[in-house]
Amino acid sequence: MTPQLSSPGQELRAVRWSVSGYFFVNGVAFSSWVARIPDIKERVEIGDGLLGAALLVAAVGTVMGLAAAGRLVDRLGANTISRVASIAVALGLVGPGLAPNLPLLIVALLFFGLAGGAYNVSMNAQAVAVDRAYGRQIITSFHAVYSVGALVGSALGAVAVRLGIGPTVSFPVLAAALAAGAWACGRSPGLAVTSQPSGAPVDRGGRAETLGGRILLIGACCFACLLAEGAIADWSGVYLKEDVGLSAAFAPAGYMAFSVTMAAGRLVGDVLAVSIGAMRLVTWSALLASAGLAAGLLSGQSTLALLGFGVFGAGLSCVMPQMFKAAGNQFPDGTGRAVAAVATLGYAGLLSGPPIIGVSAHGLGLPLALGLLVMLMLAVAVASRIIASWPPPPGPETGQQAHGQGQATL
Repeated sequence: MTPQLSSPGQELRAVRWSVSGYFFVNGVAFSSWVARIPDIKERVEIGDGLLGAALLVAAVGTVMGLAAAGRLVDRLGANTISRVASIAVALGLVGPGLAPNLPLLIVALLFFGLAGGAYNVSMNAQAVAVDRAYGRQIITSFHAVYSVGALVGSALGAVAVRLGIGPTVSFPVLAAALAAGAWACGRSPGLAVTSQPSGAPVDRGGRAETLGGRILLIGACCFACLLAEGAIADWSGVYLKEDVGLSAAFAPAGYMAFSVTMAAGRLVGDVLAVSIGAMRLVTWSALLASAGLAAGLLSGQSTLALLGFGVFGAGLSCVMPQMFKAAGNQFPDGTGRAVAAVATLGYAGLLSGPPIIGVSAHGLGLPLALGLLVMLMLAVAVASRIIASWPPPPGPETGQQAHGQGQATL
């Protein structure tokens, strides 16, 4: 669907703010859920094994949502899917918060995962399209807003725990607030546009084969990045406690350093991409991440290890936004399907990262297992140079041309 924006000025800026709002809502919702998992586990009275099974159901639902959303976005428009999915994700918090037993928790998490998968595809497709319509680099700013939302959600969860407010109370209140915010994003004048069908599928024959290979390489980079992110989330604390010797109270500082520098990196990512080029930024970011983590792991010292995780987060911060943009630009008439494909591969990496590191640590030790992430980032740096060498595919006008006409595929 192609909404015709009457002017690329105030109206397009309103679209940008609305899409940013979608990213913020998603960040708050997901991190709020993660922050209360221990409380929900205790209330439902399940062990680690059953909790793992319930979380796996949520992951399966997310993958299903990612897979289904691509064609829906291209058929109905990313804005339409974002409107529905954002409210579904917000209200989806209520189910896990109120579920009294494991079966109902599984049903609630399946719904939450489905909505979250669709939401991630639609909001990233919108971000790619708005970036294209602006005619200048703004894609990373959306992901920065998501990171800020995630930090806000984590803080809200911590405050609720501190005050003794259970998820049965906090989640419905938060869900209502987030749903209102999502509704406001959808009601923005910048999104109140008419849409017309964008036509038949674009890619056929040799061109489809070429683009398929390109999307696969971009998706492989997303797989590597989210594998690394999942591995750091689950194993950095274990490494700092068992291999470096930090106390249990300070072991989470590694992931905190990673998260803060990732958010900070995304705040300046667009400026850097304009200064040195998007794919060159990816190359240097991947090399920075690789060098930072390698130095931290080799040092074996707590301060340098924490600094290494922080540098790794900074390096990783700008890679995923540029990969989503690259996928959308390679497949301009099927942005939804392109984003869905790379997001699905990325999420597969997020799920597989922790167990891959765990299995590797069993045979190699945790420091060497985490060293595999160093090699992955070097591979991303090499892949980014290949992506940078690709000529743009024929398709709709993008960049400054789209900016001049005020059009975005939303």
